[in-house]
Amino acid sequence: MKQYILSIFSVTLLAASLFALPVKAETCTTQYGGTTTCVPTDLTINKQVKNPVSSVFVENLSSTDPAFSPGSEVLFKLTIKNASGQTFNPVTVKDTLPTYLTFVAGPGTFDKPSNTLTFALENVIAGETRTVELLVKVVDKSAFPGGKSFFCVVNGVNVSALNRNDGDTSQLCIQTEVLGATTLPAAGFNDLLLLLPFVGVGLGGFALLKKKS
Repeated sequence: MKQYILSIFSVTLLAASLFALPVKAETCTTQYGGTTTCVPTDLTINKQVKNPVSSVFVENLSSTDPAFSPGSEVLFKLTIKNASGQTFNPVTVKDTLPTYLTFVAGPGTFDKPSNTLTFALENVIAGETRTVELLVKVVDKSAFPGGKSFFCVVNGVNVSALNRNDGDTSQLCIQTEVLGATTLPAAGFNDLLLLLPFVGVGLGGFALLKKKS
């Protein structure tokens, strides 16, 4: 009887220790019977762009949606979620801007040659969601090639921590010439909104990085 009780106790301790370990990548079976390493999906990022007319954040703006004009500002929102049972520290985010978009304001460090913004979120606890906003600008009309007046670009972002990683994209379109109008609505910060995007960063404690003119 004592041996039976001790066996149950040992199994219970083993199960508890297994549950206490960090989640690791699993081995998944492919369609053709092979195996591959599956990365946990409990750290995710979602990227949205602000509609220049409705001021609503959406996943993408297609060719049938309102377009941006050269020189107008574009506001992106990044939502990072930790759905795991542990704290991630740090969580690294890399946002690579496409051609025709230039950096204006955001957290972290911007590398101009690669057009990439990199920043880190500290101590993202289990179940926490953080939001960061990134302000960019459409380049001047002179930077666009001739013979075409409509362009769609895709902005990609990646998040990583430990063995987790996730990515997302958001599309917008640019119209360099508009018949019957001189400019298109510009999407950017309203009064005092230049500071608000970093409220969601919380414990990150980022200082505003603003592009020098």
